[in-house]
Amino acid sequence: MIGLQSVYIIDAGKTALVEGLRVAPWERGKGVAGVLQRFCTEMVKEKYPGVQVSRLTRDDKLGPRDFKKYRVIAKQGILLVRFSAQELLSRLEANVQALLEGGFRPEASELLSESDVPAVVLQESFRREVLPNQTIIQDWQPFKAMESNLGLLQKKALSWVVDKKERPTVATLSTPPFPIPLGQGWFYLNIDVFGRDLAHIKSQLLRHLRLQVAPLQGHVMCQLFLEPSLWLAMATFCQEALGLELAKGYTEQYLLESDI
Repeated sequence: MIGLQSVYIIDAGKTALVEGLRVAPWERGKGVAGVLQRFCTEMVKEKYPGVQVSRLTRDDKLGPRDFKKYRVIAKQGILLVRFSAQELLSRLEANVQALLEGGFRPEASELLSESDVPAVVLQESFRREVLPNQTIIQDWQPFKAMESNLGLLQKKALSWVVDKKERPTVATLSTPPFPIPLGQGWFYLNIDVFGRDLAHIKSQLLRHLRLQVAPLQGHVMCQLFLEPSLWLAMATFCQEALGLELAKGYTEQYLLESDI
């Protein structure tokens, strides 16, 4: 095998989500990636004639050629922190108490049940005012906010938290932590943030940490995807208020689209 690429048909058959383009190191720079992309595009056209666009996410800087080839649908900041699960849990409540004494006031939040999610996420105001370009970007996968996609997302056992069910202004969702090859006992925890209210986002982050970290034994790489303008404030909160270690500086996630 010299390369591979996967394509996921989403958005009620209208979008091809391009993922996992990989080329063997000894074949890079020979045009293999382009051949794979063209082959997959032609296969999608043949097998799924209803597909209109392809979408993908990238975390590297875009150049002039990229802007000619793709439309930028959304851009998010990536905040990567790391911590020991046991150490965080042992001090989290003390950290929160110190925040309270310093004037921090936790905002109300609601953990949605599986049956709650469609009624909240499919609200017109939520799609237009909270989601980036009416898109649920779950980790690296972009889904338009539509009923067929919610069925796909429900299979992932995601945890949705909102400030309120009726006309929410902030929503966050986390993926169950999964092991990664950084050594024994390392996990990845991804949290997607939609909305711009910093107080609500901080409060919802605390809820996800309590929810997802409690069962773990080991170390965690936690990746937050959020509005770029909030990155610095949240990085400061994670480091100074929660004692988390910044694992990487500011990077961006781009959601790109092109016509099929």
